[in-house]
Amino acid sequence: IVPAGADEGTYTHYERVRDMRENKLIAPADPGLYEVRYVLREGGRTLASTPVEVVEAKVTVSGPDVVRAGSKLRVTWSASIHPEDYITIVATGTDEGKYADYIRVRDKLEGDLKAPTETGLYEIRYVLREGARTLASHHMEVVAQDAPLDDGAGLNAPAQAGVGETITVSWTTAASSADPRISVARADQADFSWIAAHKVGAEKVLELQMPAQAGTYEVRFLDISGRKVLGRSIVEVK
Repeated sequence: IVPAGADEGTYTHYERVRDMRENKLIAPADPGLYEVRYVLREGGRTLASTPVEVVEAKVTVSGPDVVRAGSKLRVTWSASIHPEDYITIVATGTDEGKYADYIRVRDKLEGDLKAPTETGLYEIRYVLREGARTLASHHMEVVAQDAPLDDGAGLNAPAQAGVGETITVSWTTAASSADPRISVARADQADFSWIAAHKVGAEKVLELQMPAQAGTYEVRFLDISGRKVLGRSIVEVK
């Protein structure tokens, strides 16, 4: 496949015909008018050609707007153009074609990546294997590992507590969910697993007992019915 009107003998990616009558080629990364050519090995002469128009693929990529440094995050994308395309996280404004840790899209529409360890502004990018061109991006802020995260709950909890101490947790959102709960979990526990969880109603304050072992824990405001975490706050138990 070459740009329409390319000089005789010009080529990009190609496939040998061998003894076959059909095969697959990867379309160029840039939209425009192209030609698929049958080229003789001897002399590089074009024996036949057919025009093809390459159009822009429509892909979106999504992820969290804010994430803690070094934490795992889930990324989703609307389509997989080529299985070797990849998803990567780079600092905002990074040059086209640059990448850090990445995952191949394969035949999936979601995957997990690890957030950078340095705080700052980043982009999640969907990058074409062909031409290393960014097809879609999502802006994201990486904050400190112990930073509170809020998605509407207005959750507030002390940053430190003693072993087994009872702390006061408050929030500002109205409990509109069918099953809202305040939970305490290890910081590395899955979102919807916990050490203890308390269903809440109209009240906006809860006395919550900390675990009997020292460690890093997280107080979470959970919307169980909607499977959402509306607030997070790290508590160091010493």
